[in-house]
Amino acid sequence: MKQRLLIIAFIGLLSCMTGTSVYADASLRVQPLQYRESLQKGERKKGFIDVSNPMSQSAKVKFTVEGFRQIDNKGNLTFYADEQLRQGIQLDYDVFEIPAKKALRLYFVADGTKLPTGDVFAAIFAQTVAETGSASPSVRLGSLLLLTNQTPAAHNAKVTALSVPVLQIGSTLDGQVSIKNSAPANTSNGFFPTITISLWPFGPSNSVKGPLVFAGNTRHVAFHLPSNQIGVYRLSASINGSHQERWVVAITGIWRWVGIAAIVMALAIVALRVAIQQHRRHIQR
Repeated sequence: MKQRLLIIAFIGLLSCMTGTSVYADASLRVQPLQYRESLQKGERKKGFIDVSNPMSQSAKVKFTVEGFRQIDNKGNLTFYADEQLRQGIQLDYDVFEIPAKKALRLYFVADGTKLPTGDVFAAIFAQTVAETGSASPSVRLGSLLLLTNQTPAAHNAKVTALSVPVLQIGSTLDGQVSIKNSAPANTSNGFFPTITISLWPFGPSNSVKGPLVFAGNTRHVAFHLPSNQIGVYRLSASINGSHQERWVVAITGIWRWVGIAAIVMALAIVALRVAIQQHRRHIQR
């Protein structure tokens, strides 16, 4: 399996995750939002993030590396100091003053010989250093690193719940599936599961990419399966041999308009028959 290094830049929400004040304003920006790379056994790979300063004055920025983990089924994160990650992800700078309206390309090296094998979760933080006596708040933001080093961890998940309305009318079949990472809780294991949503018989099938789910956690994934059916069908969600299924009544695609037309016609026929019967009674009187 191909190893991947995925970096997702994020701004905001870190204050409730880490207790550090984070402001989603124009003080700093981080790019790219996503960075992918392979890391083979014993390999050292170089990557970068761009940290820009759109303000009209220079900004002194401190860079750090921390680990992170999910703390609940909503995907909230907590961050923590980790010396092995700090040694294994080496930054060009610890502190750098970025001039006004300029950007720094911060290079880093992910060293597979110093990092743990399997799934490794880290973050590169950029934090402004407030000058002495300054009233400006210290702004902290960063990029998440999801690293698979050498031998990938076993990624297994199971479908724990499938919630769908029994009557489905529209252009899609809608619902929500719950996916649990089967690895023991508190172990370094996390991935983005792919769930297969299918309709039987003669129905469509589609793959849905789920969010990052850590060991022992459950995430909920909404899905919208394009559909053009009428009748009773079995809707199923599956992953790694685990599945849940529900029976639904589908009136979707063009069939919803056919169904509406049929109902209108049936009501018109009933109304006409009632009118004819009332007219006959009136004549007989």
